Amino acid sequence: MKRTWYAFLRVLAVDETKLDIDFELEEPEIKEEEVLGPWHPKTIEMIETIWGKGFNMPGGAQHALTLAKPFALDNQMNLLDLTSGMGGGTIAVTGQFGCYATLLENVPELSEISKRNIDMSDTRSKIKLQDYDPAKITLKANSFDCILTREFLFRTEDKTRMLRVLKRALRMYGQLSLTDFMLPPGKEPSAAVNKWIKNDPFPIYLWSLDRYETEIAALELDVRVSEDISKDYYGYMTRAFQSFIDRYQDGRIKATPGQLEILMKEVERWARLAALLEAGDLRLYRYFALKPVKA
Repeated sequence: MKRTWYAFLRVLAVDETKLDIDFELEEPEIKEEEVLGPWHPKTIEMIETIWGKGFNMPGGAQHALTLAKPFALDNQMNLLDLTSGMGGGTIAVTGQFGCYATLLENVPELSEISKRNIDMSDTRSKIKLQDYDPAKITLKANSFDCILTREFLFRTEDKTRMLRVLKRALRMYGQLSLTDFMLPPGKEPSAAVNKWIKNDPFPIYLWSLDRYETEIAALELDVRVSEDISKDYYGYMTRAFQSFIDRYQDGRIKATPGQLEILMKEVERWARLAALLEAGDLRLYRYFALKPVKA
């Protein structure tokens, strides 16, 4: 297990001394344990222990709130969030800004988990959770003040249609905050990217940065921000795993052997993505845009 953690840190090119890591899981007493599937409560418990309550990806509430901050949301505004995950991001945004939110989820199992987290939150009355199919999505025109989508569109095959639907759903002067993984300009997927795509449990459809720029320009949105945030995301991953190590060493985290296997898989999965970001084979870009009157 120790070798796995050090391999993760080497992939991320992080100085082990700087992170003060001397970590090895004790060999647990071998006991019979039920097989933990991807949606088993013990699996979800471990995922949330790594990424935060209501999250299954790096960044947690900090990432969601940073992306939503430019909206200047208030208690009269309606937000559309296309990144359910486990509901944590939407809960954080509605809790911080007091807005109303519609949360879309296309994976039934994640929808159930999001519903659980929303129902337990203080902002449950302000969040409407809906299941949907990205390939058939339709939204009422001029119905949302703001739209937030975090690391999601790379899993949508017809991104052109999705972006048009989102633009139509924005009200006049509506705002779009979008982050997505993409290839460098004019680049085809590298062998490492293709391996990542092959091993990921969900479909991946990547655009290059220049394709994204062309498609967004065609929407005639007023783009205010276009920036590479790969380094920030890389940091989210590193800090989350470091936090897990610290809490495990302090005895604040208890895990069954089956849950530790889940941990191993999470390490391997995110280490692959971190390596792609570090090598420049993949980028995470952020766009912030307004819908002008003429659009």
